Amino acid sequence: MLRYLLIALLILLGLSSLGSAIFGRQARRRLALAAFTVIVWGAAAFIYLNPTVAAPRLSQEPTVALTPTATPAPTATPQPGRILWHAGPSDNLQLWIMDDDGSNQRQLTAGEAIGTNVEPAWSPDGSQVAFVTDRLDPEALQIYAMGVDGSNLRAIMPFQATHSWSPDWSPDGQKILFQTNRDENAIFQLYTCNVDGSDIKNVTHTTSNESRGDWSPNGQQIAFVSERDGDRNIYVMNADGSNQHALTTVKSDELYPRWSPDGSEILFQSNQEGNGNFGIYVMNADGSNVQRISDLAANNITPTWARKGQAIVFASDRDDPTWDLYIMDRDGSNLRRLTNQKTVDRFPTWHGR
Repeated sequence: MLRYLLIALLILLGLSSLGSAIFGRQARRRLALAAFTVIVWGAAAFIYLNPTVAAPRLSQEPTVALTPTATPAPTATPQPGRILWHAGPSDNLQLWIMDDDGSNQRQLTAGEAIGTNVEPAWSPDGSQVAFVTDRLDPEALQIYAMGVDGSNLRAIMPFQATHSWSPDWSPDGQKILFQTNRDENAIFQLYTCNVDGSDIKNVTHTTSNESRGDWSPNGQQIAFVSERDGDRNIYVMNADGSNQHALTTVKSDELYPRWSPDGSEILFQSNQEGNGNFGIYVMNADGSNVQRISDLAANNITPTWARKGQAIVFASDRDDPTWDLYIMDRDGSNLRRLTNQKTVDRFPTWHGR
């Protein structure tokens, strides 16, 4: 297209100069214009007869469509955090804290006349810990709370000569769920109270032992262990105690349910495979798709989610009959030992930094 346009322009230029040559007054000027016309028309004829010398192409390289390189998706980095747990000889268990790689271990409860202090539970914001203690009476377990630095120690509720234990903070940090045998028939039921110990309510109201409650991440449901069918199975109910129904129905012990951070799954321990050892299992929140994710070479108990659901911390007697803490990836791989003491190390609970 550019070739033919150039030829047309040369022809028009030649016609213009030819007209000036014919009608011009000066002979010398007419001769020059006639010569210019011949040259211009000659160039046009040359270009027409030789297409390879047409207007130069903008590029001698072939056009290549470049396929954009996809931006790599960011690799999820497990969020580090801290672990609370209880440790010590069985007659002197105390609260400890460490980073979730096993470093920076230190004891939180120490001193005279503090009794046994066990089963810690993080507040949702990670600033406080609720725990179980017998410091007022070795025959009566009570629930206390304190800052994670040991400050502001206080009893959650007035002393009662019964057992109250297994505390769990509500996701909004306003209530505490716990089990207690304060009822007249002395069976364990699940109760809730405000964080100042007020408004104590029984939320299960059954004639069997109900224990180990765990609030769902949205605060609308509670998973727990019930003995109403003769075995210890995992149940779920609404936060007000309504709509109680079983998630497991096997003839074995299913214990210690823990909701996943997104509320889609429940982690628990079970001896359902019959070799005598407890393993760690996970199921969907509706009780379907039960899968074992730990081995059964040893007892693996009290599991808790860590690192936004990408890891699980638990206690095991695989290397030490008095129990140590371990961490593994969500699928059971990459097992690492966190504690290595000749003491009882159990009931871990994790919180992100």
